[in-house]
Amino acid sequence: MRRGDVAAALAVAAPGHVVVASLGTAGRAWREHGGANPTFYASDPMGAAPGLALGAALARPDLDFLLIEGDGDLVMNLGSLLAIADAAPANLRVVVFNNGRYETGGGQPLAAGALADLAAIARGAGWPFARTVVRDTSADQLPELLGELLGAAPGPAMLVVEVDPEPSPYGGPGELSGAEAQREFRTALANWERSKGDER
Repeated sequence: MRRGDVAAALAVAAPGHVVVASLGTAGRAWREHGGANPTFYASDPMGAAPGLALGAALARPDLDFLLIEGDGDLVMNLGSLLAIADAAPANLRVVVFNNGRYETGGGQPLAAGALADLAAIARGAGWPFARTVVRDTSADQLPELLGELLGAAPGPAMLVVEVDPEPSPYGGPGELSGAEAQREFRTALANWERSKGDER
């Protein structure tokens, strides 16, 4: 399964979620194939996106949050799984793109990438819902699987999706700086909330 297919399916399944996207290929997949959701694109350091998503979910319990995460980013900060489980934000859902390698940096293998079960690690950390979607799952099955993730109660909930290795995306436009990403996200979120108020 390709990351772009998962991102496109998420755009359909979760149009009402505020998105936090980790750096690298996970963020690029959402930027290229995702929806119009207000999105914060996390930049360096690696491993920061789960903490950012947790802080946002706790600060705004009135909003639903979706973290689009890469396995390399998550492995850099597995302790975040404990912090998220302990805080138990009911409004946080996570999709992890898992191919067992640092794709953006050149395809180096993750430590224990072929052995570790990230969903099992999350469940062991206390997550009430964490499941793996194996690589040969059909894209036609994604809507049902994403529906289970988004409907899982209570949060936090995680879906680890095994994706195909793809060429490194570097060579095109780079990510925004942290300050630029923050400014862009604040504007997008304010406009999104204003439009939702206008619909009422």
